[in-house]
Amino acid sequence: MLTATLAACTGGGSASSSASAASTAHDVPNGKQLRAILLGAADLPHDYTEESIGAQNSGATLSAAASTVDLSSADCNTVLNLINTVGQNSLGEASYASDAFTPPSGLGEFDETLLEFHGTDATTFTNKLGAALNRCSAFQASDASGATQSASVKVTPGPRIGDESVGFTVKVAIGNQTMVMNGAAIRLGTAVAVIDNSLLQGQSTEIDLTKLAGMLVPRMRSVH
Repeated sequence: MLTATLAACTGGGSASSSASAASTAHDVPNGKQLRAILLGAADLPHDYTEESIGAQNSGATLSAAASTVDLSSADCNTVLNLINTVGQNSLGEASYASDAFTPPSGLGEFDETLLEFHGTDATTFTNKLGAALNRCSAFQASDASGATQSASVKVTPGPRIGDESVGFTVKVAIGNQTMVMNGAAIRLGTAVAVIDNSLLQGQSTEIDLTKLAGMLVPRMRSVH
């Protein structure tokens, strides 16, 4: 269901899902190291709880596998799914860690993913992601049944932290309601953090993405 794509999509990759092609040169933090610096329940509003699936990471081995998703030509549905399941999609990352939390209402979700890339691949990823988001300003989103809903993506200024950032707002019309996802991708050297918060339009939220990004980026810096 498209609702789940925006509101409750935590991935579910195993702890070694990206280790099929591995690099022995540990030049960036591995998944276990990234897991240790993720935001936790204590960093979020007190009434947010971790998803039952728990935090996911790529383990101690770095991947050297090429990306299986070409952001330069990916359709908008792929881009829509990607920004909420990033880290589980073989994007050419060397390692990843991710987690998700929900408010007491169960309507909505805060997601976080940390990605580490080799060399200049992090810059390439953020550039292509920004271009893909711009390309998808309006489109028809489809769910697993083939039903379509009107969707839009608006690129917004990202938090003024890290080396570069891009913000985005995704809206999907679902019946007589609209699901809204606000998020940002922030690059720091070889690392990219993707954070987003999904909720029904009009629903209040205690999540301050800029504040949380400001907590996460120094932790990223600490492992480089």
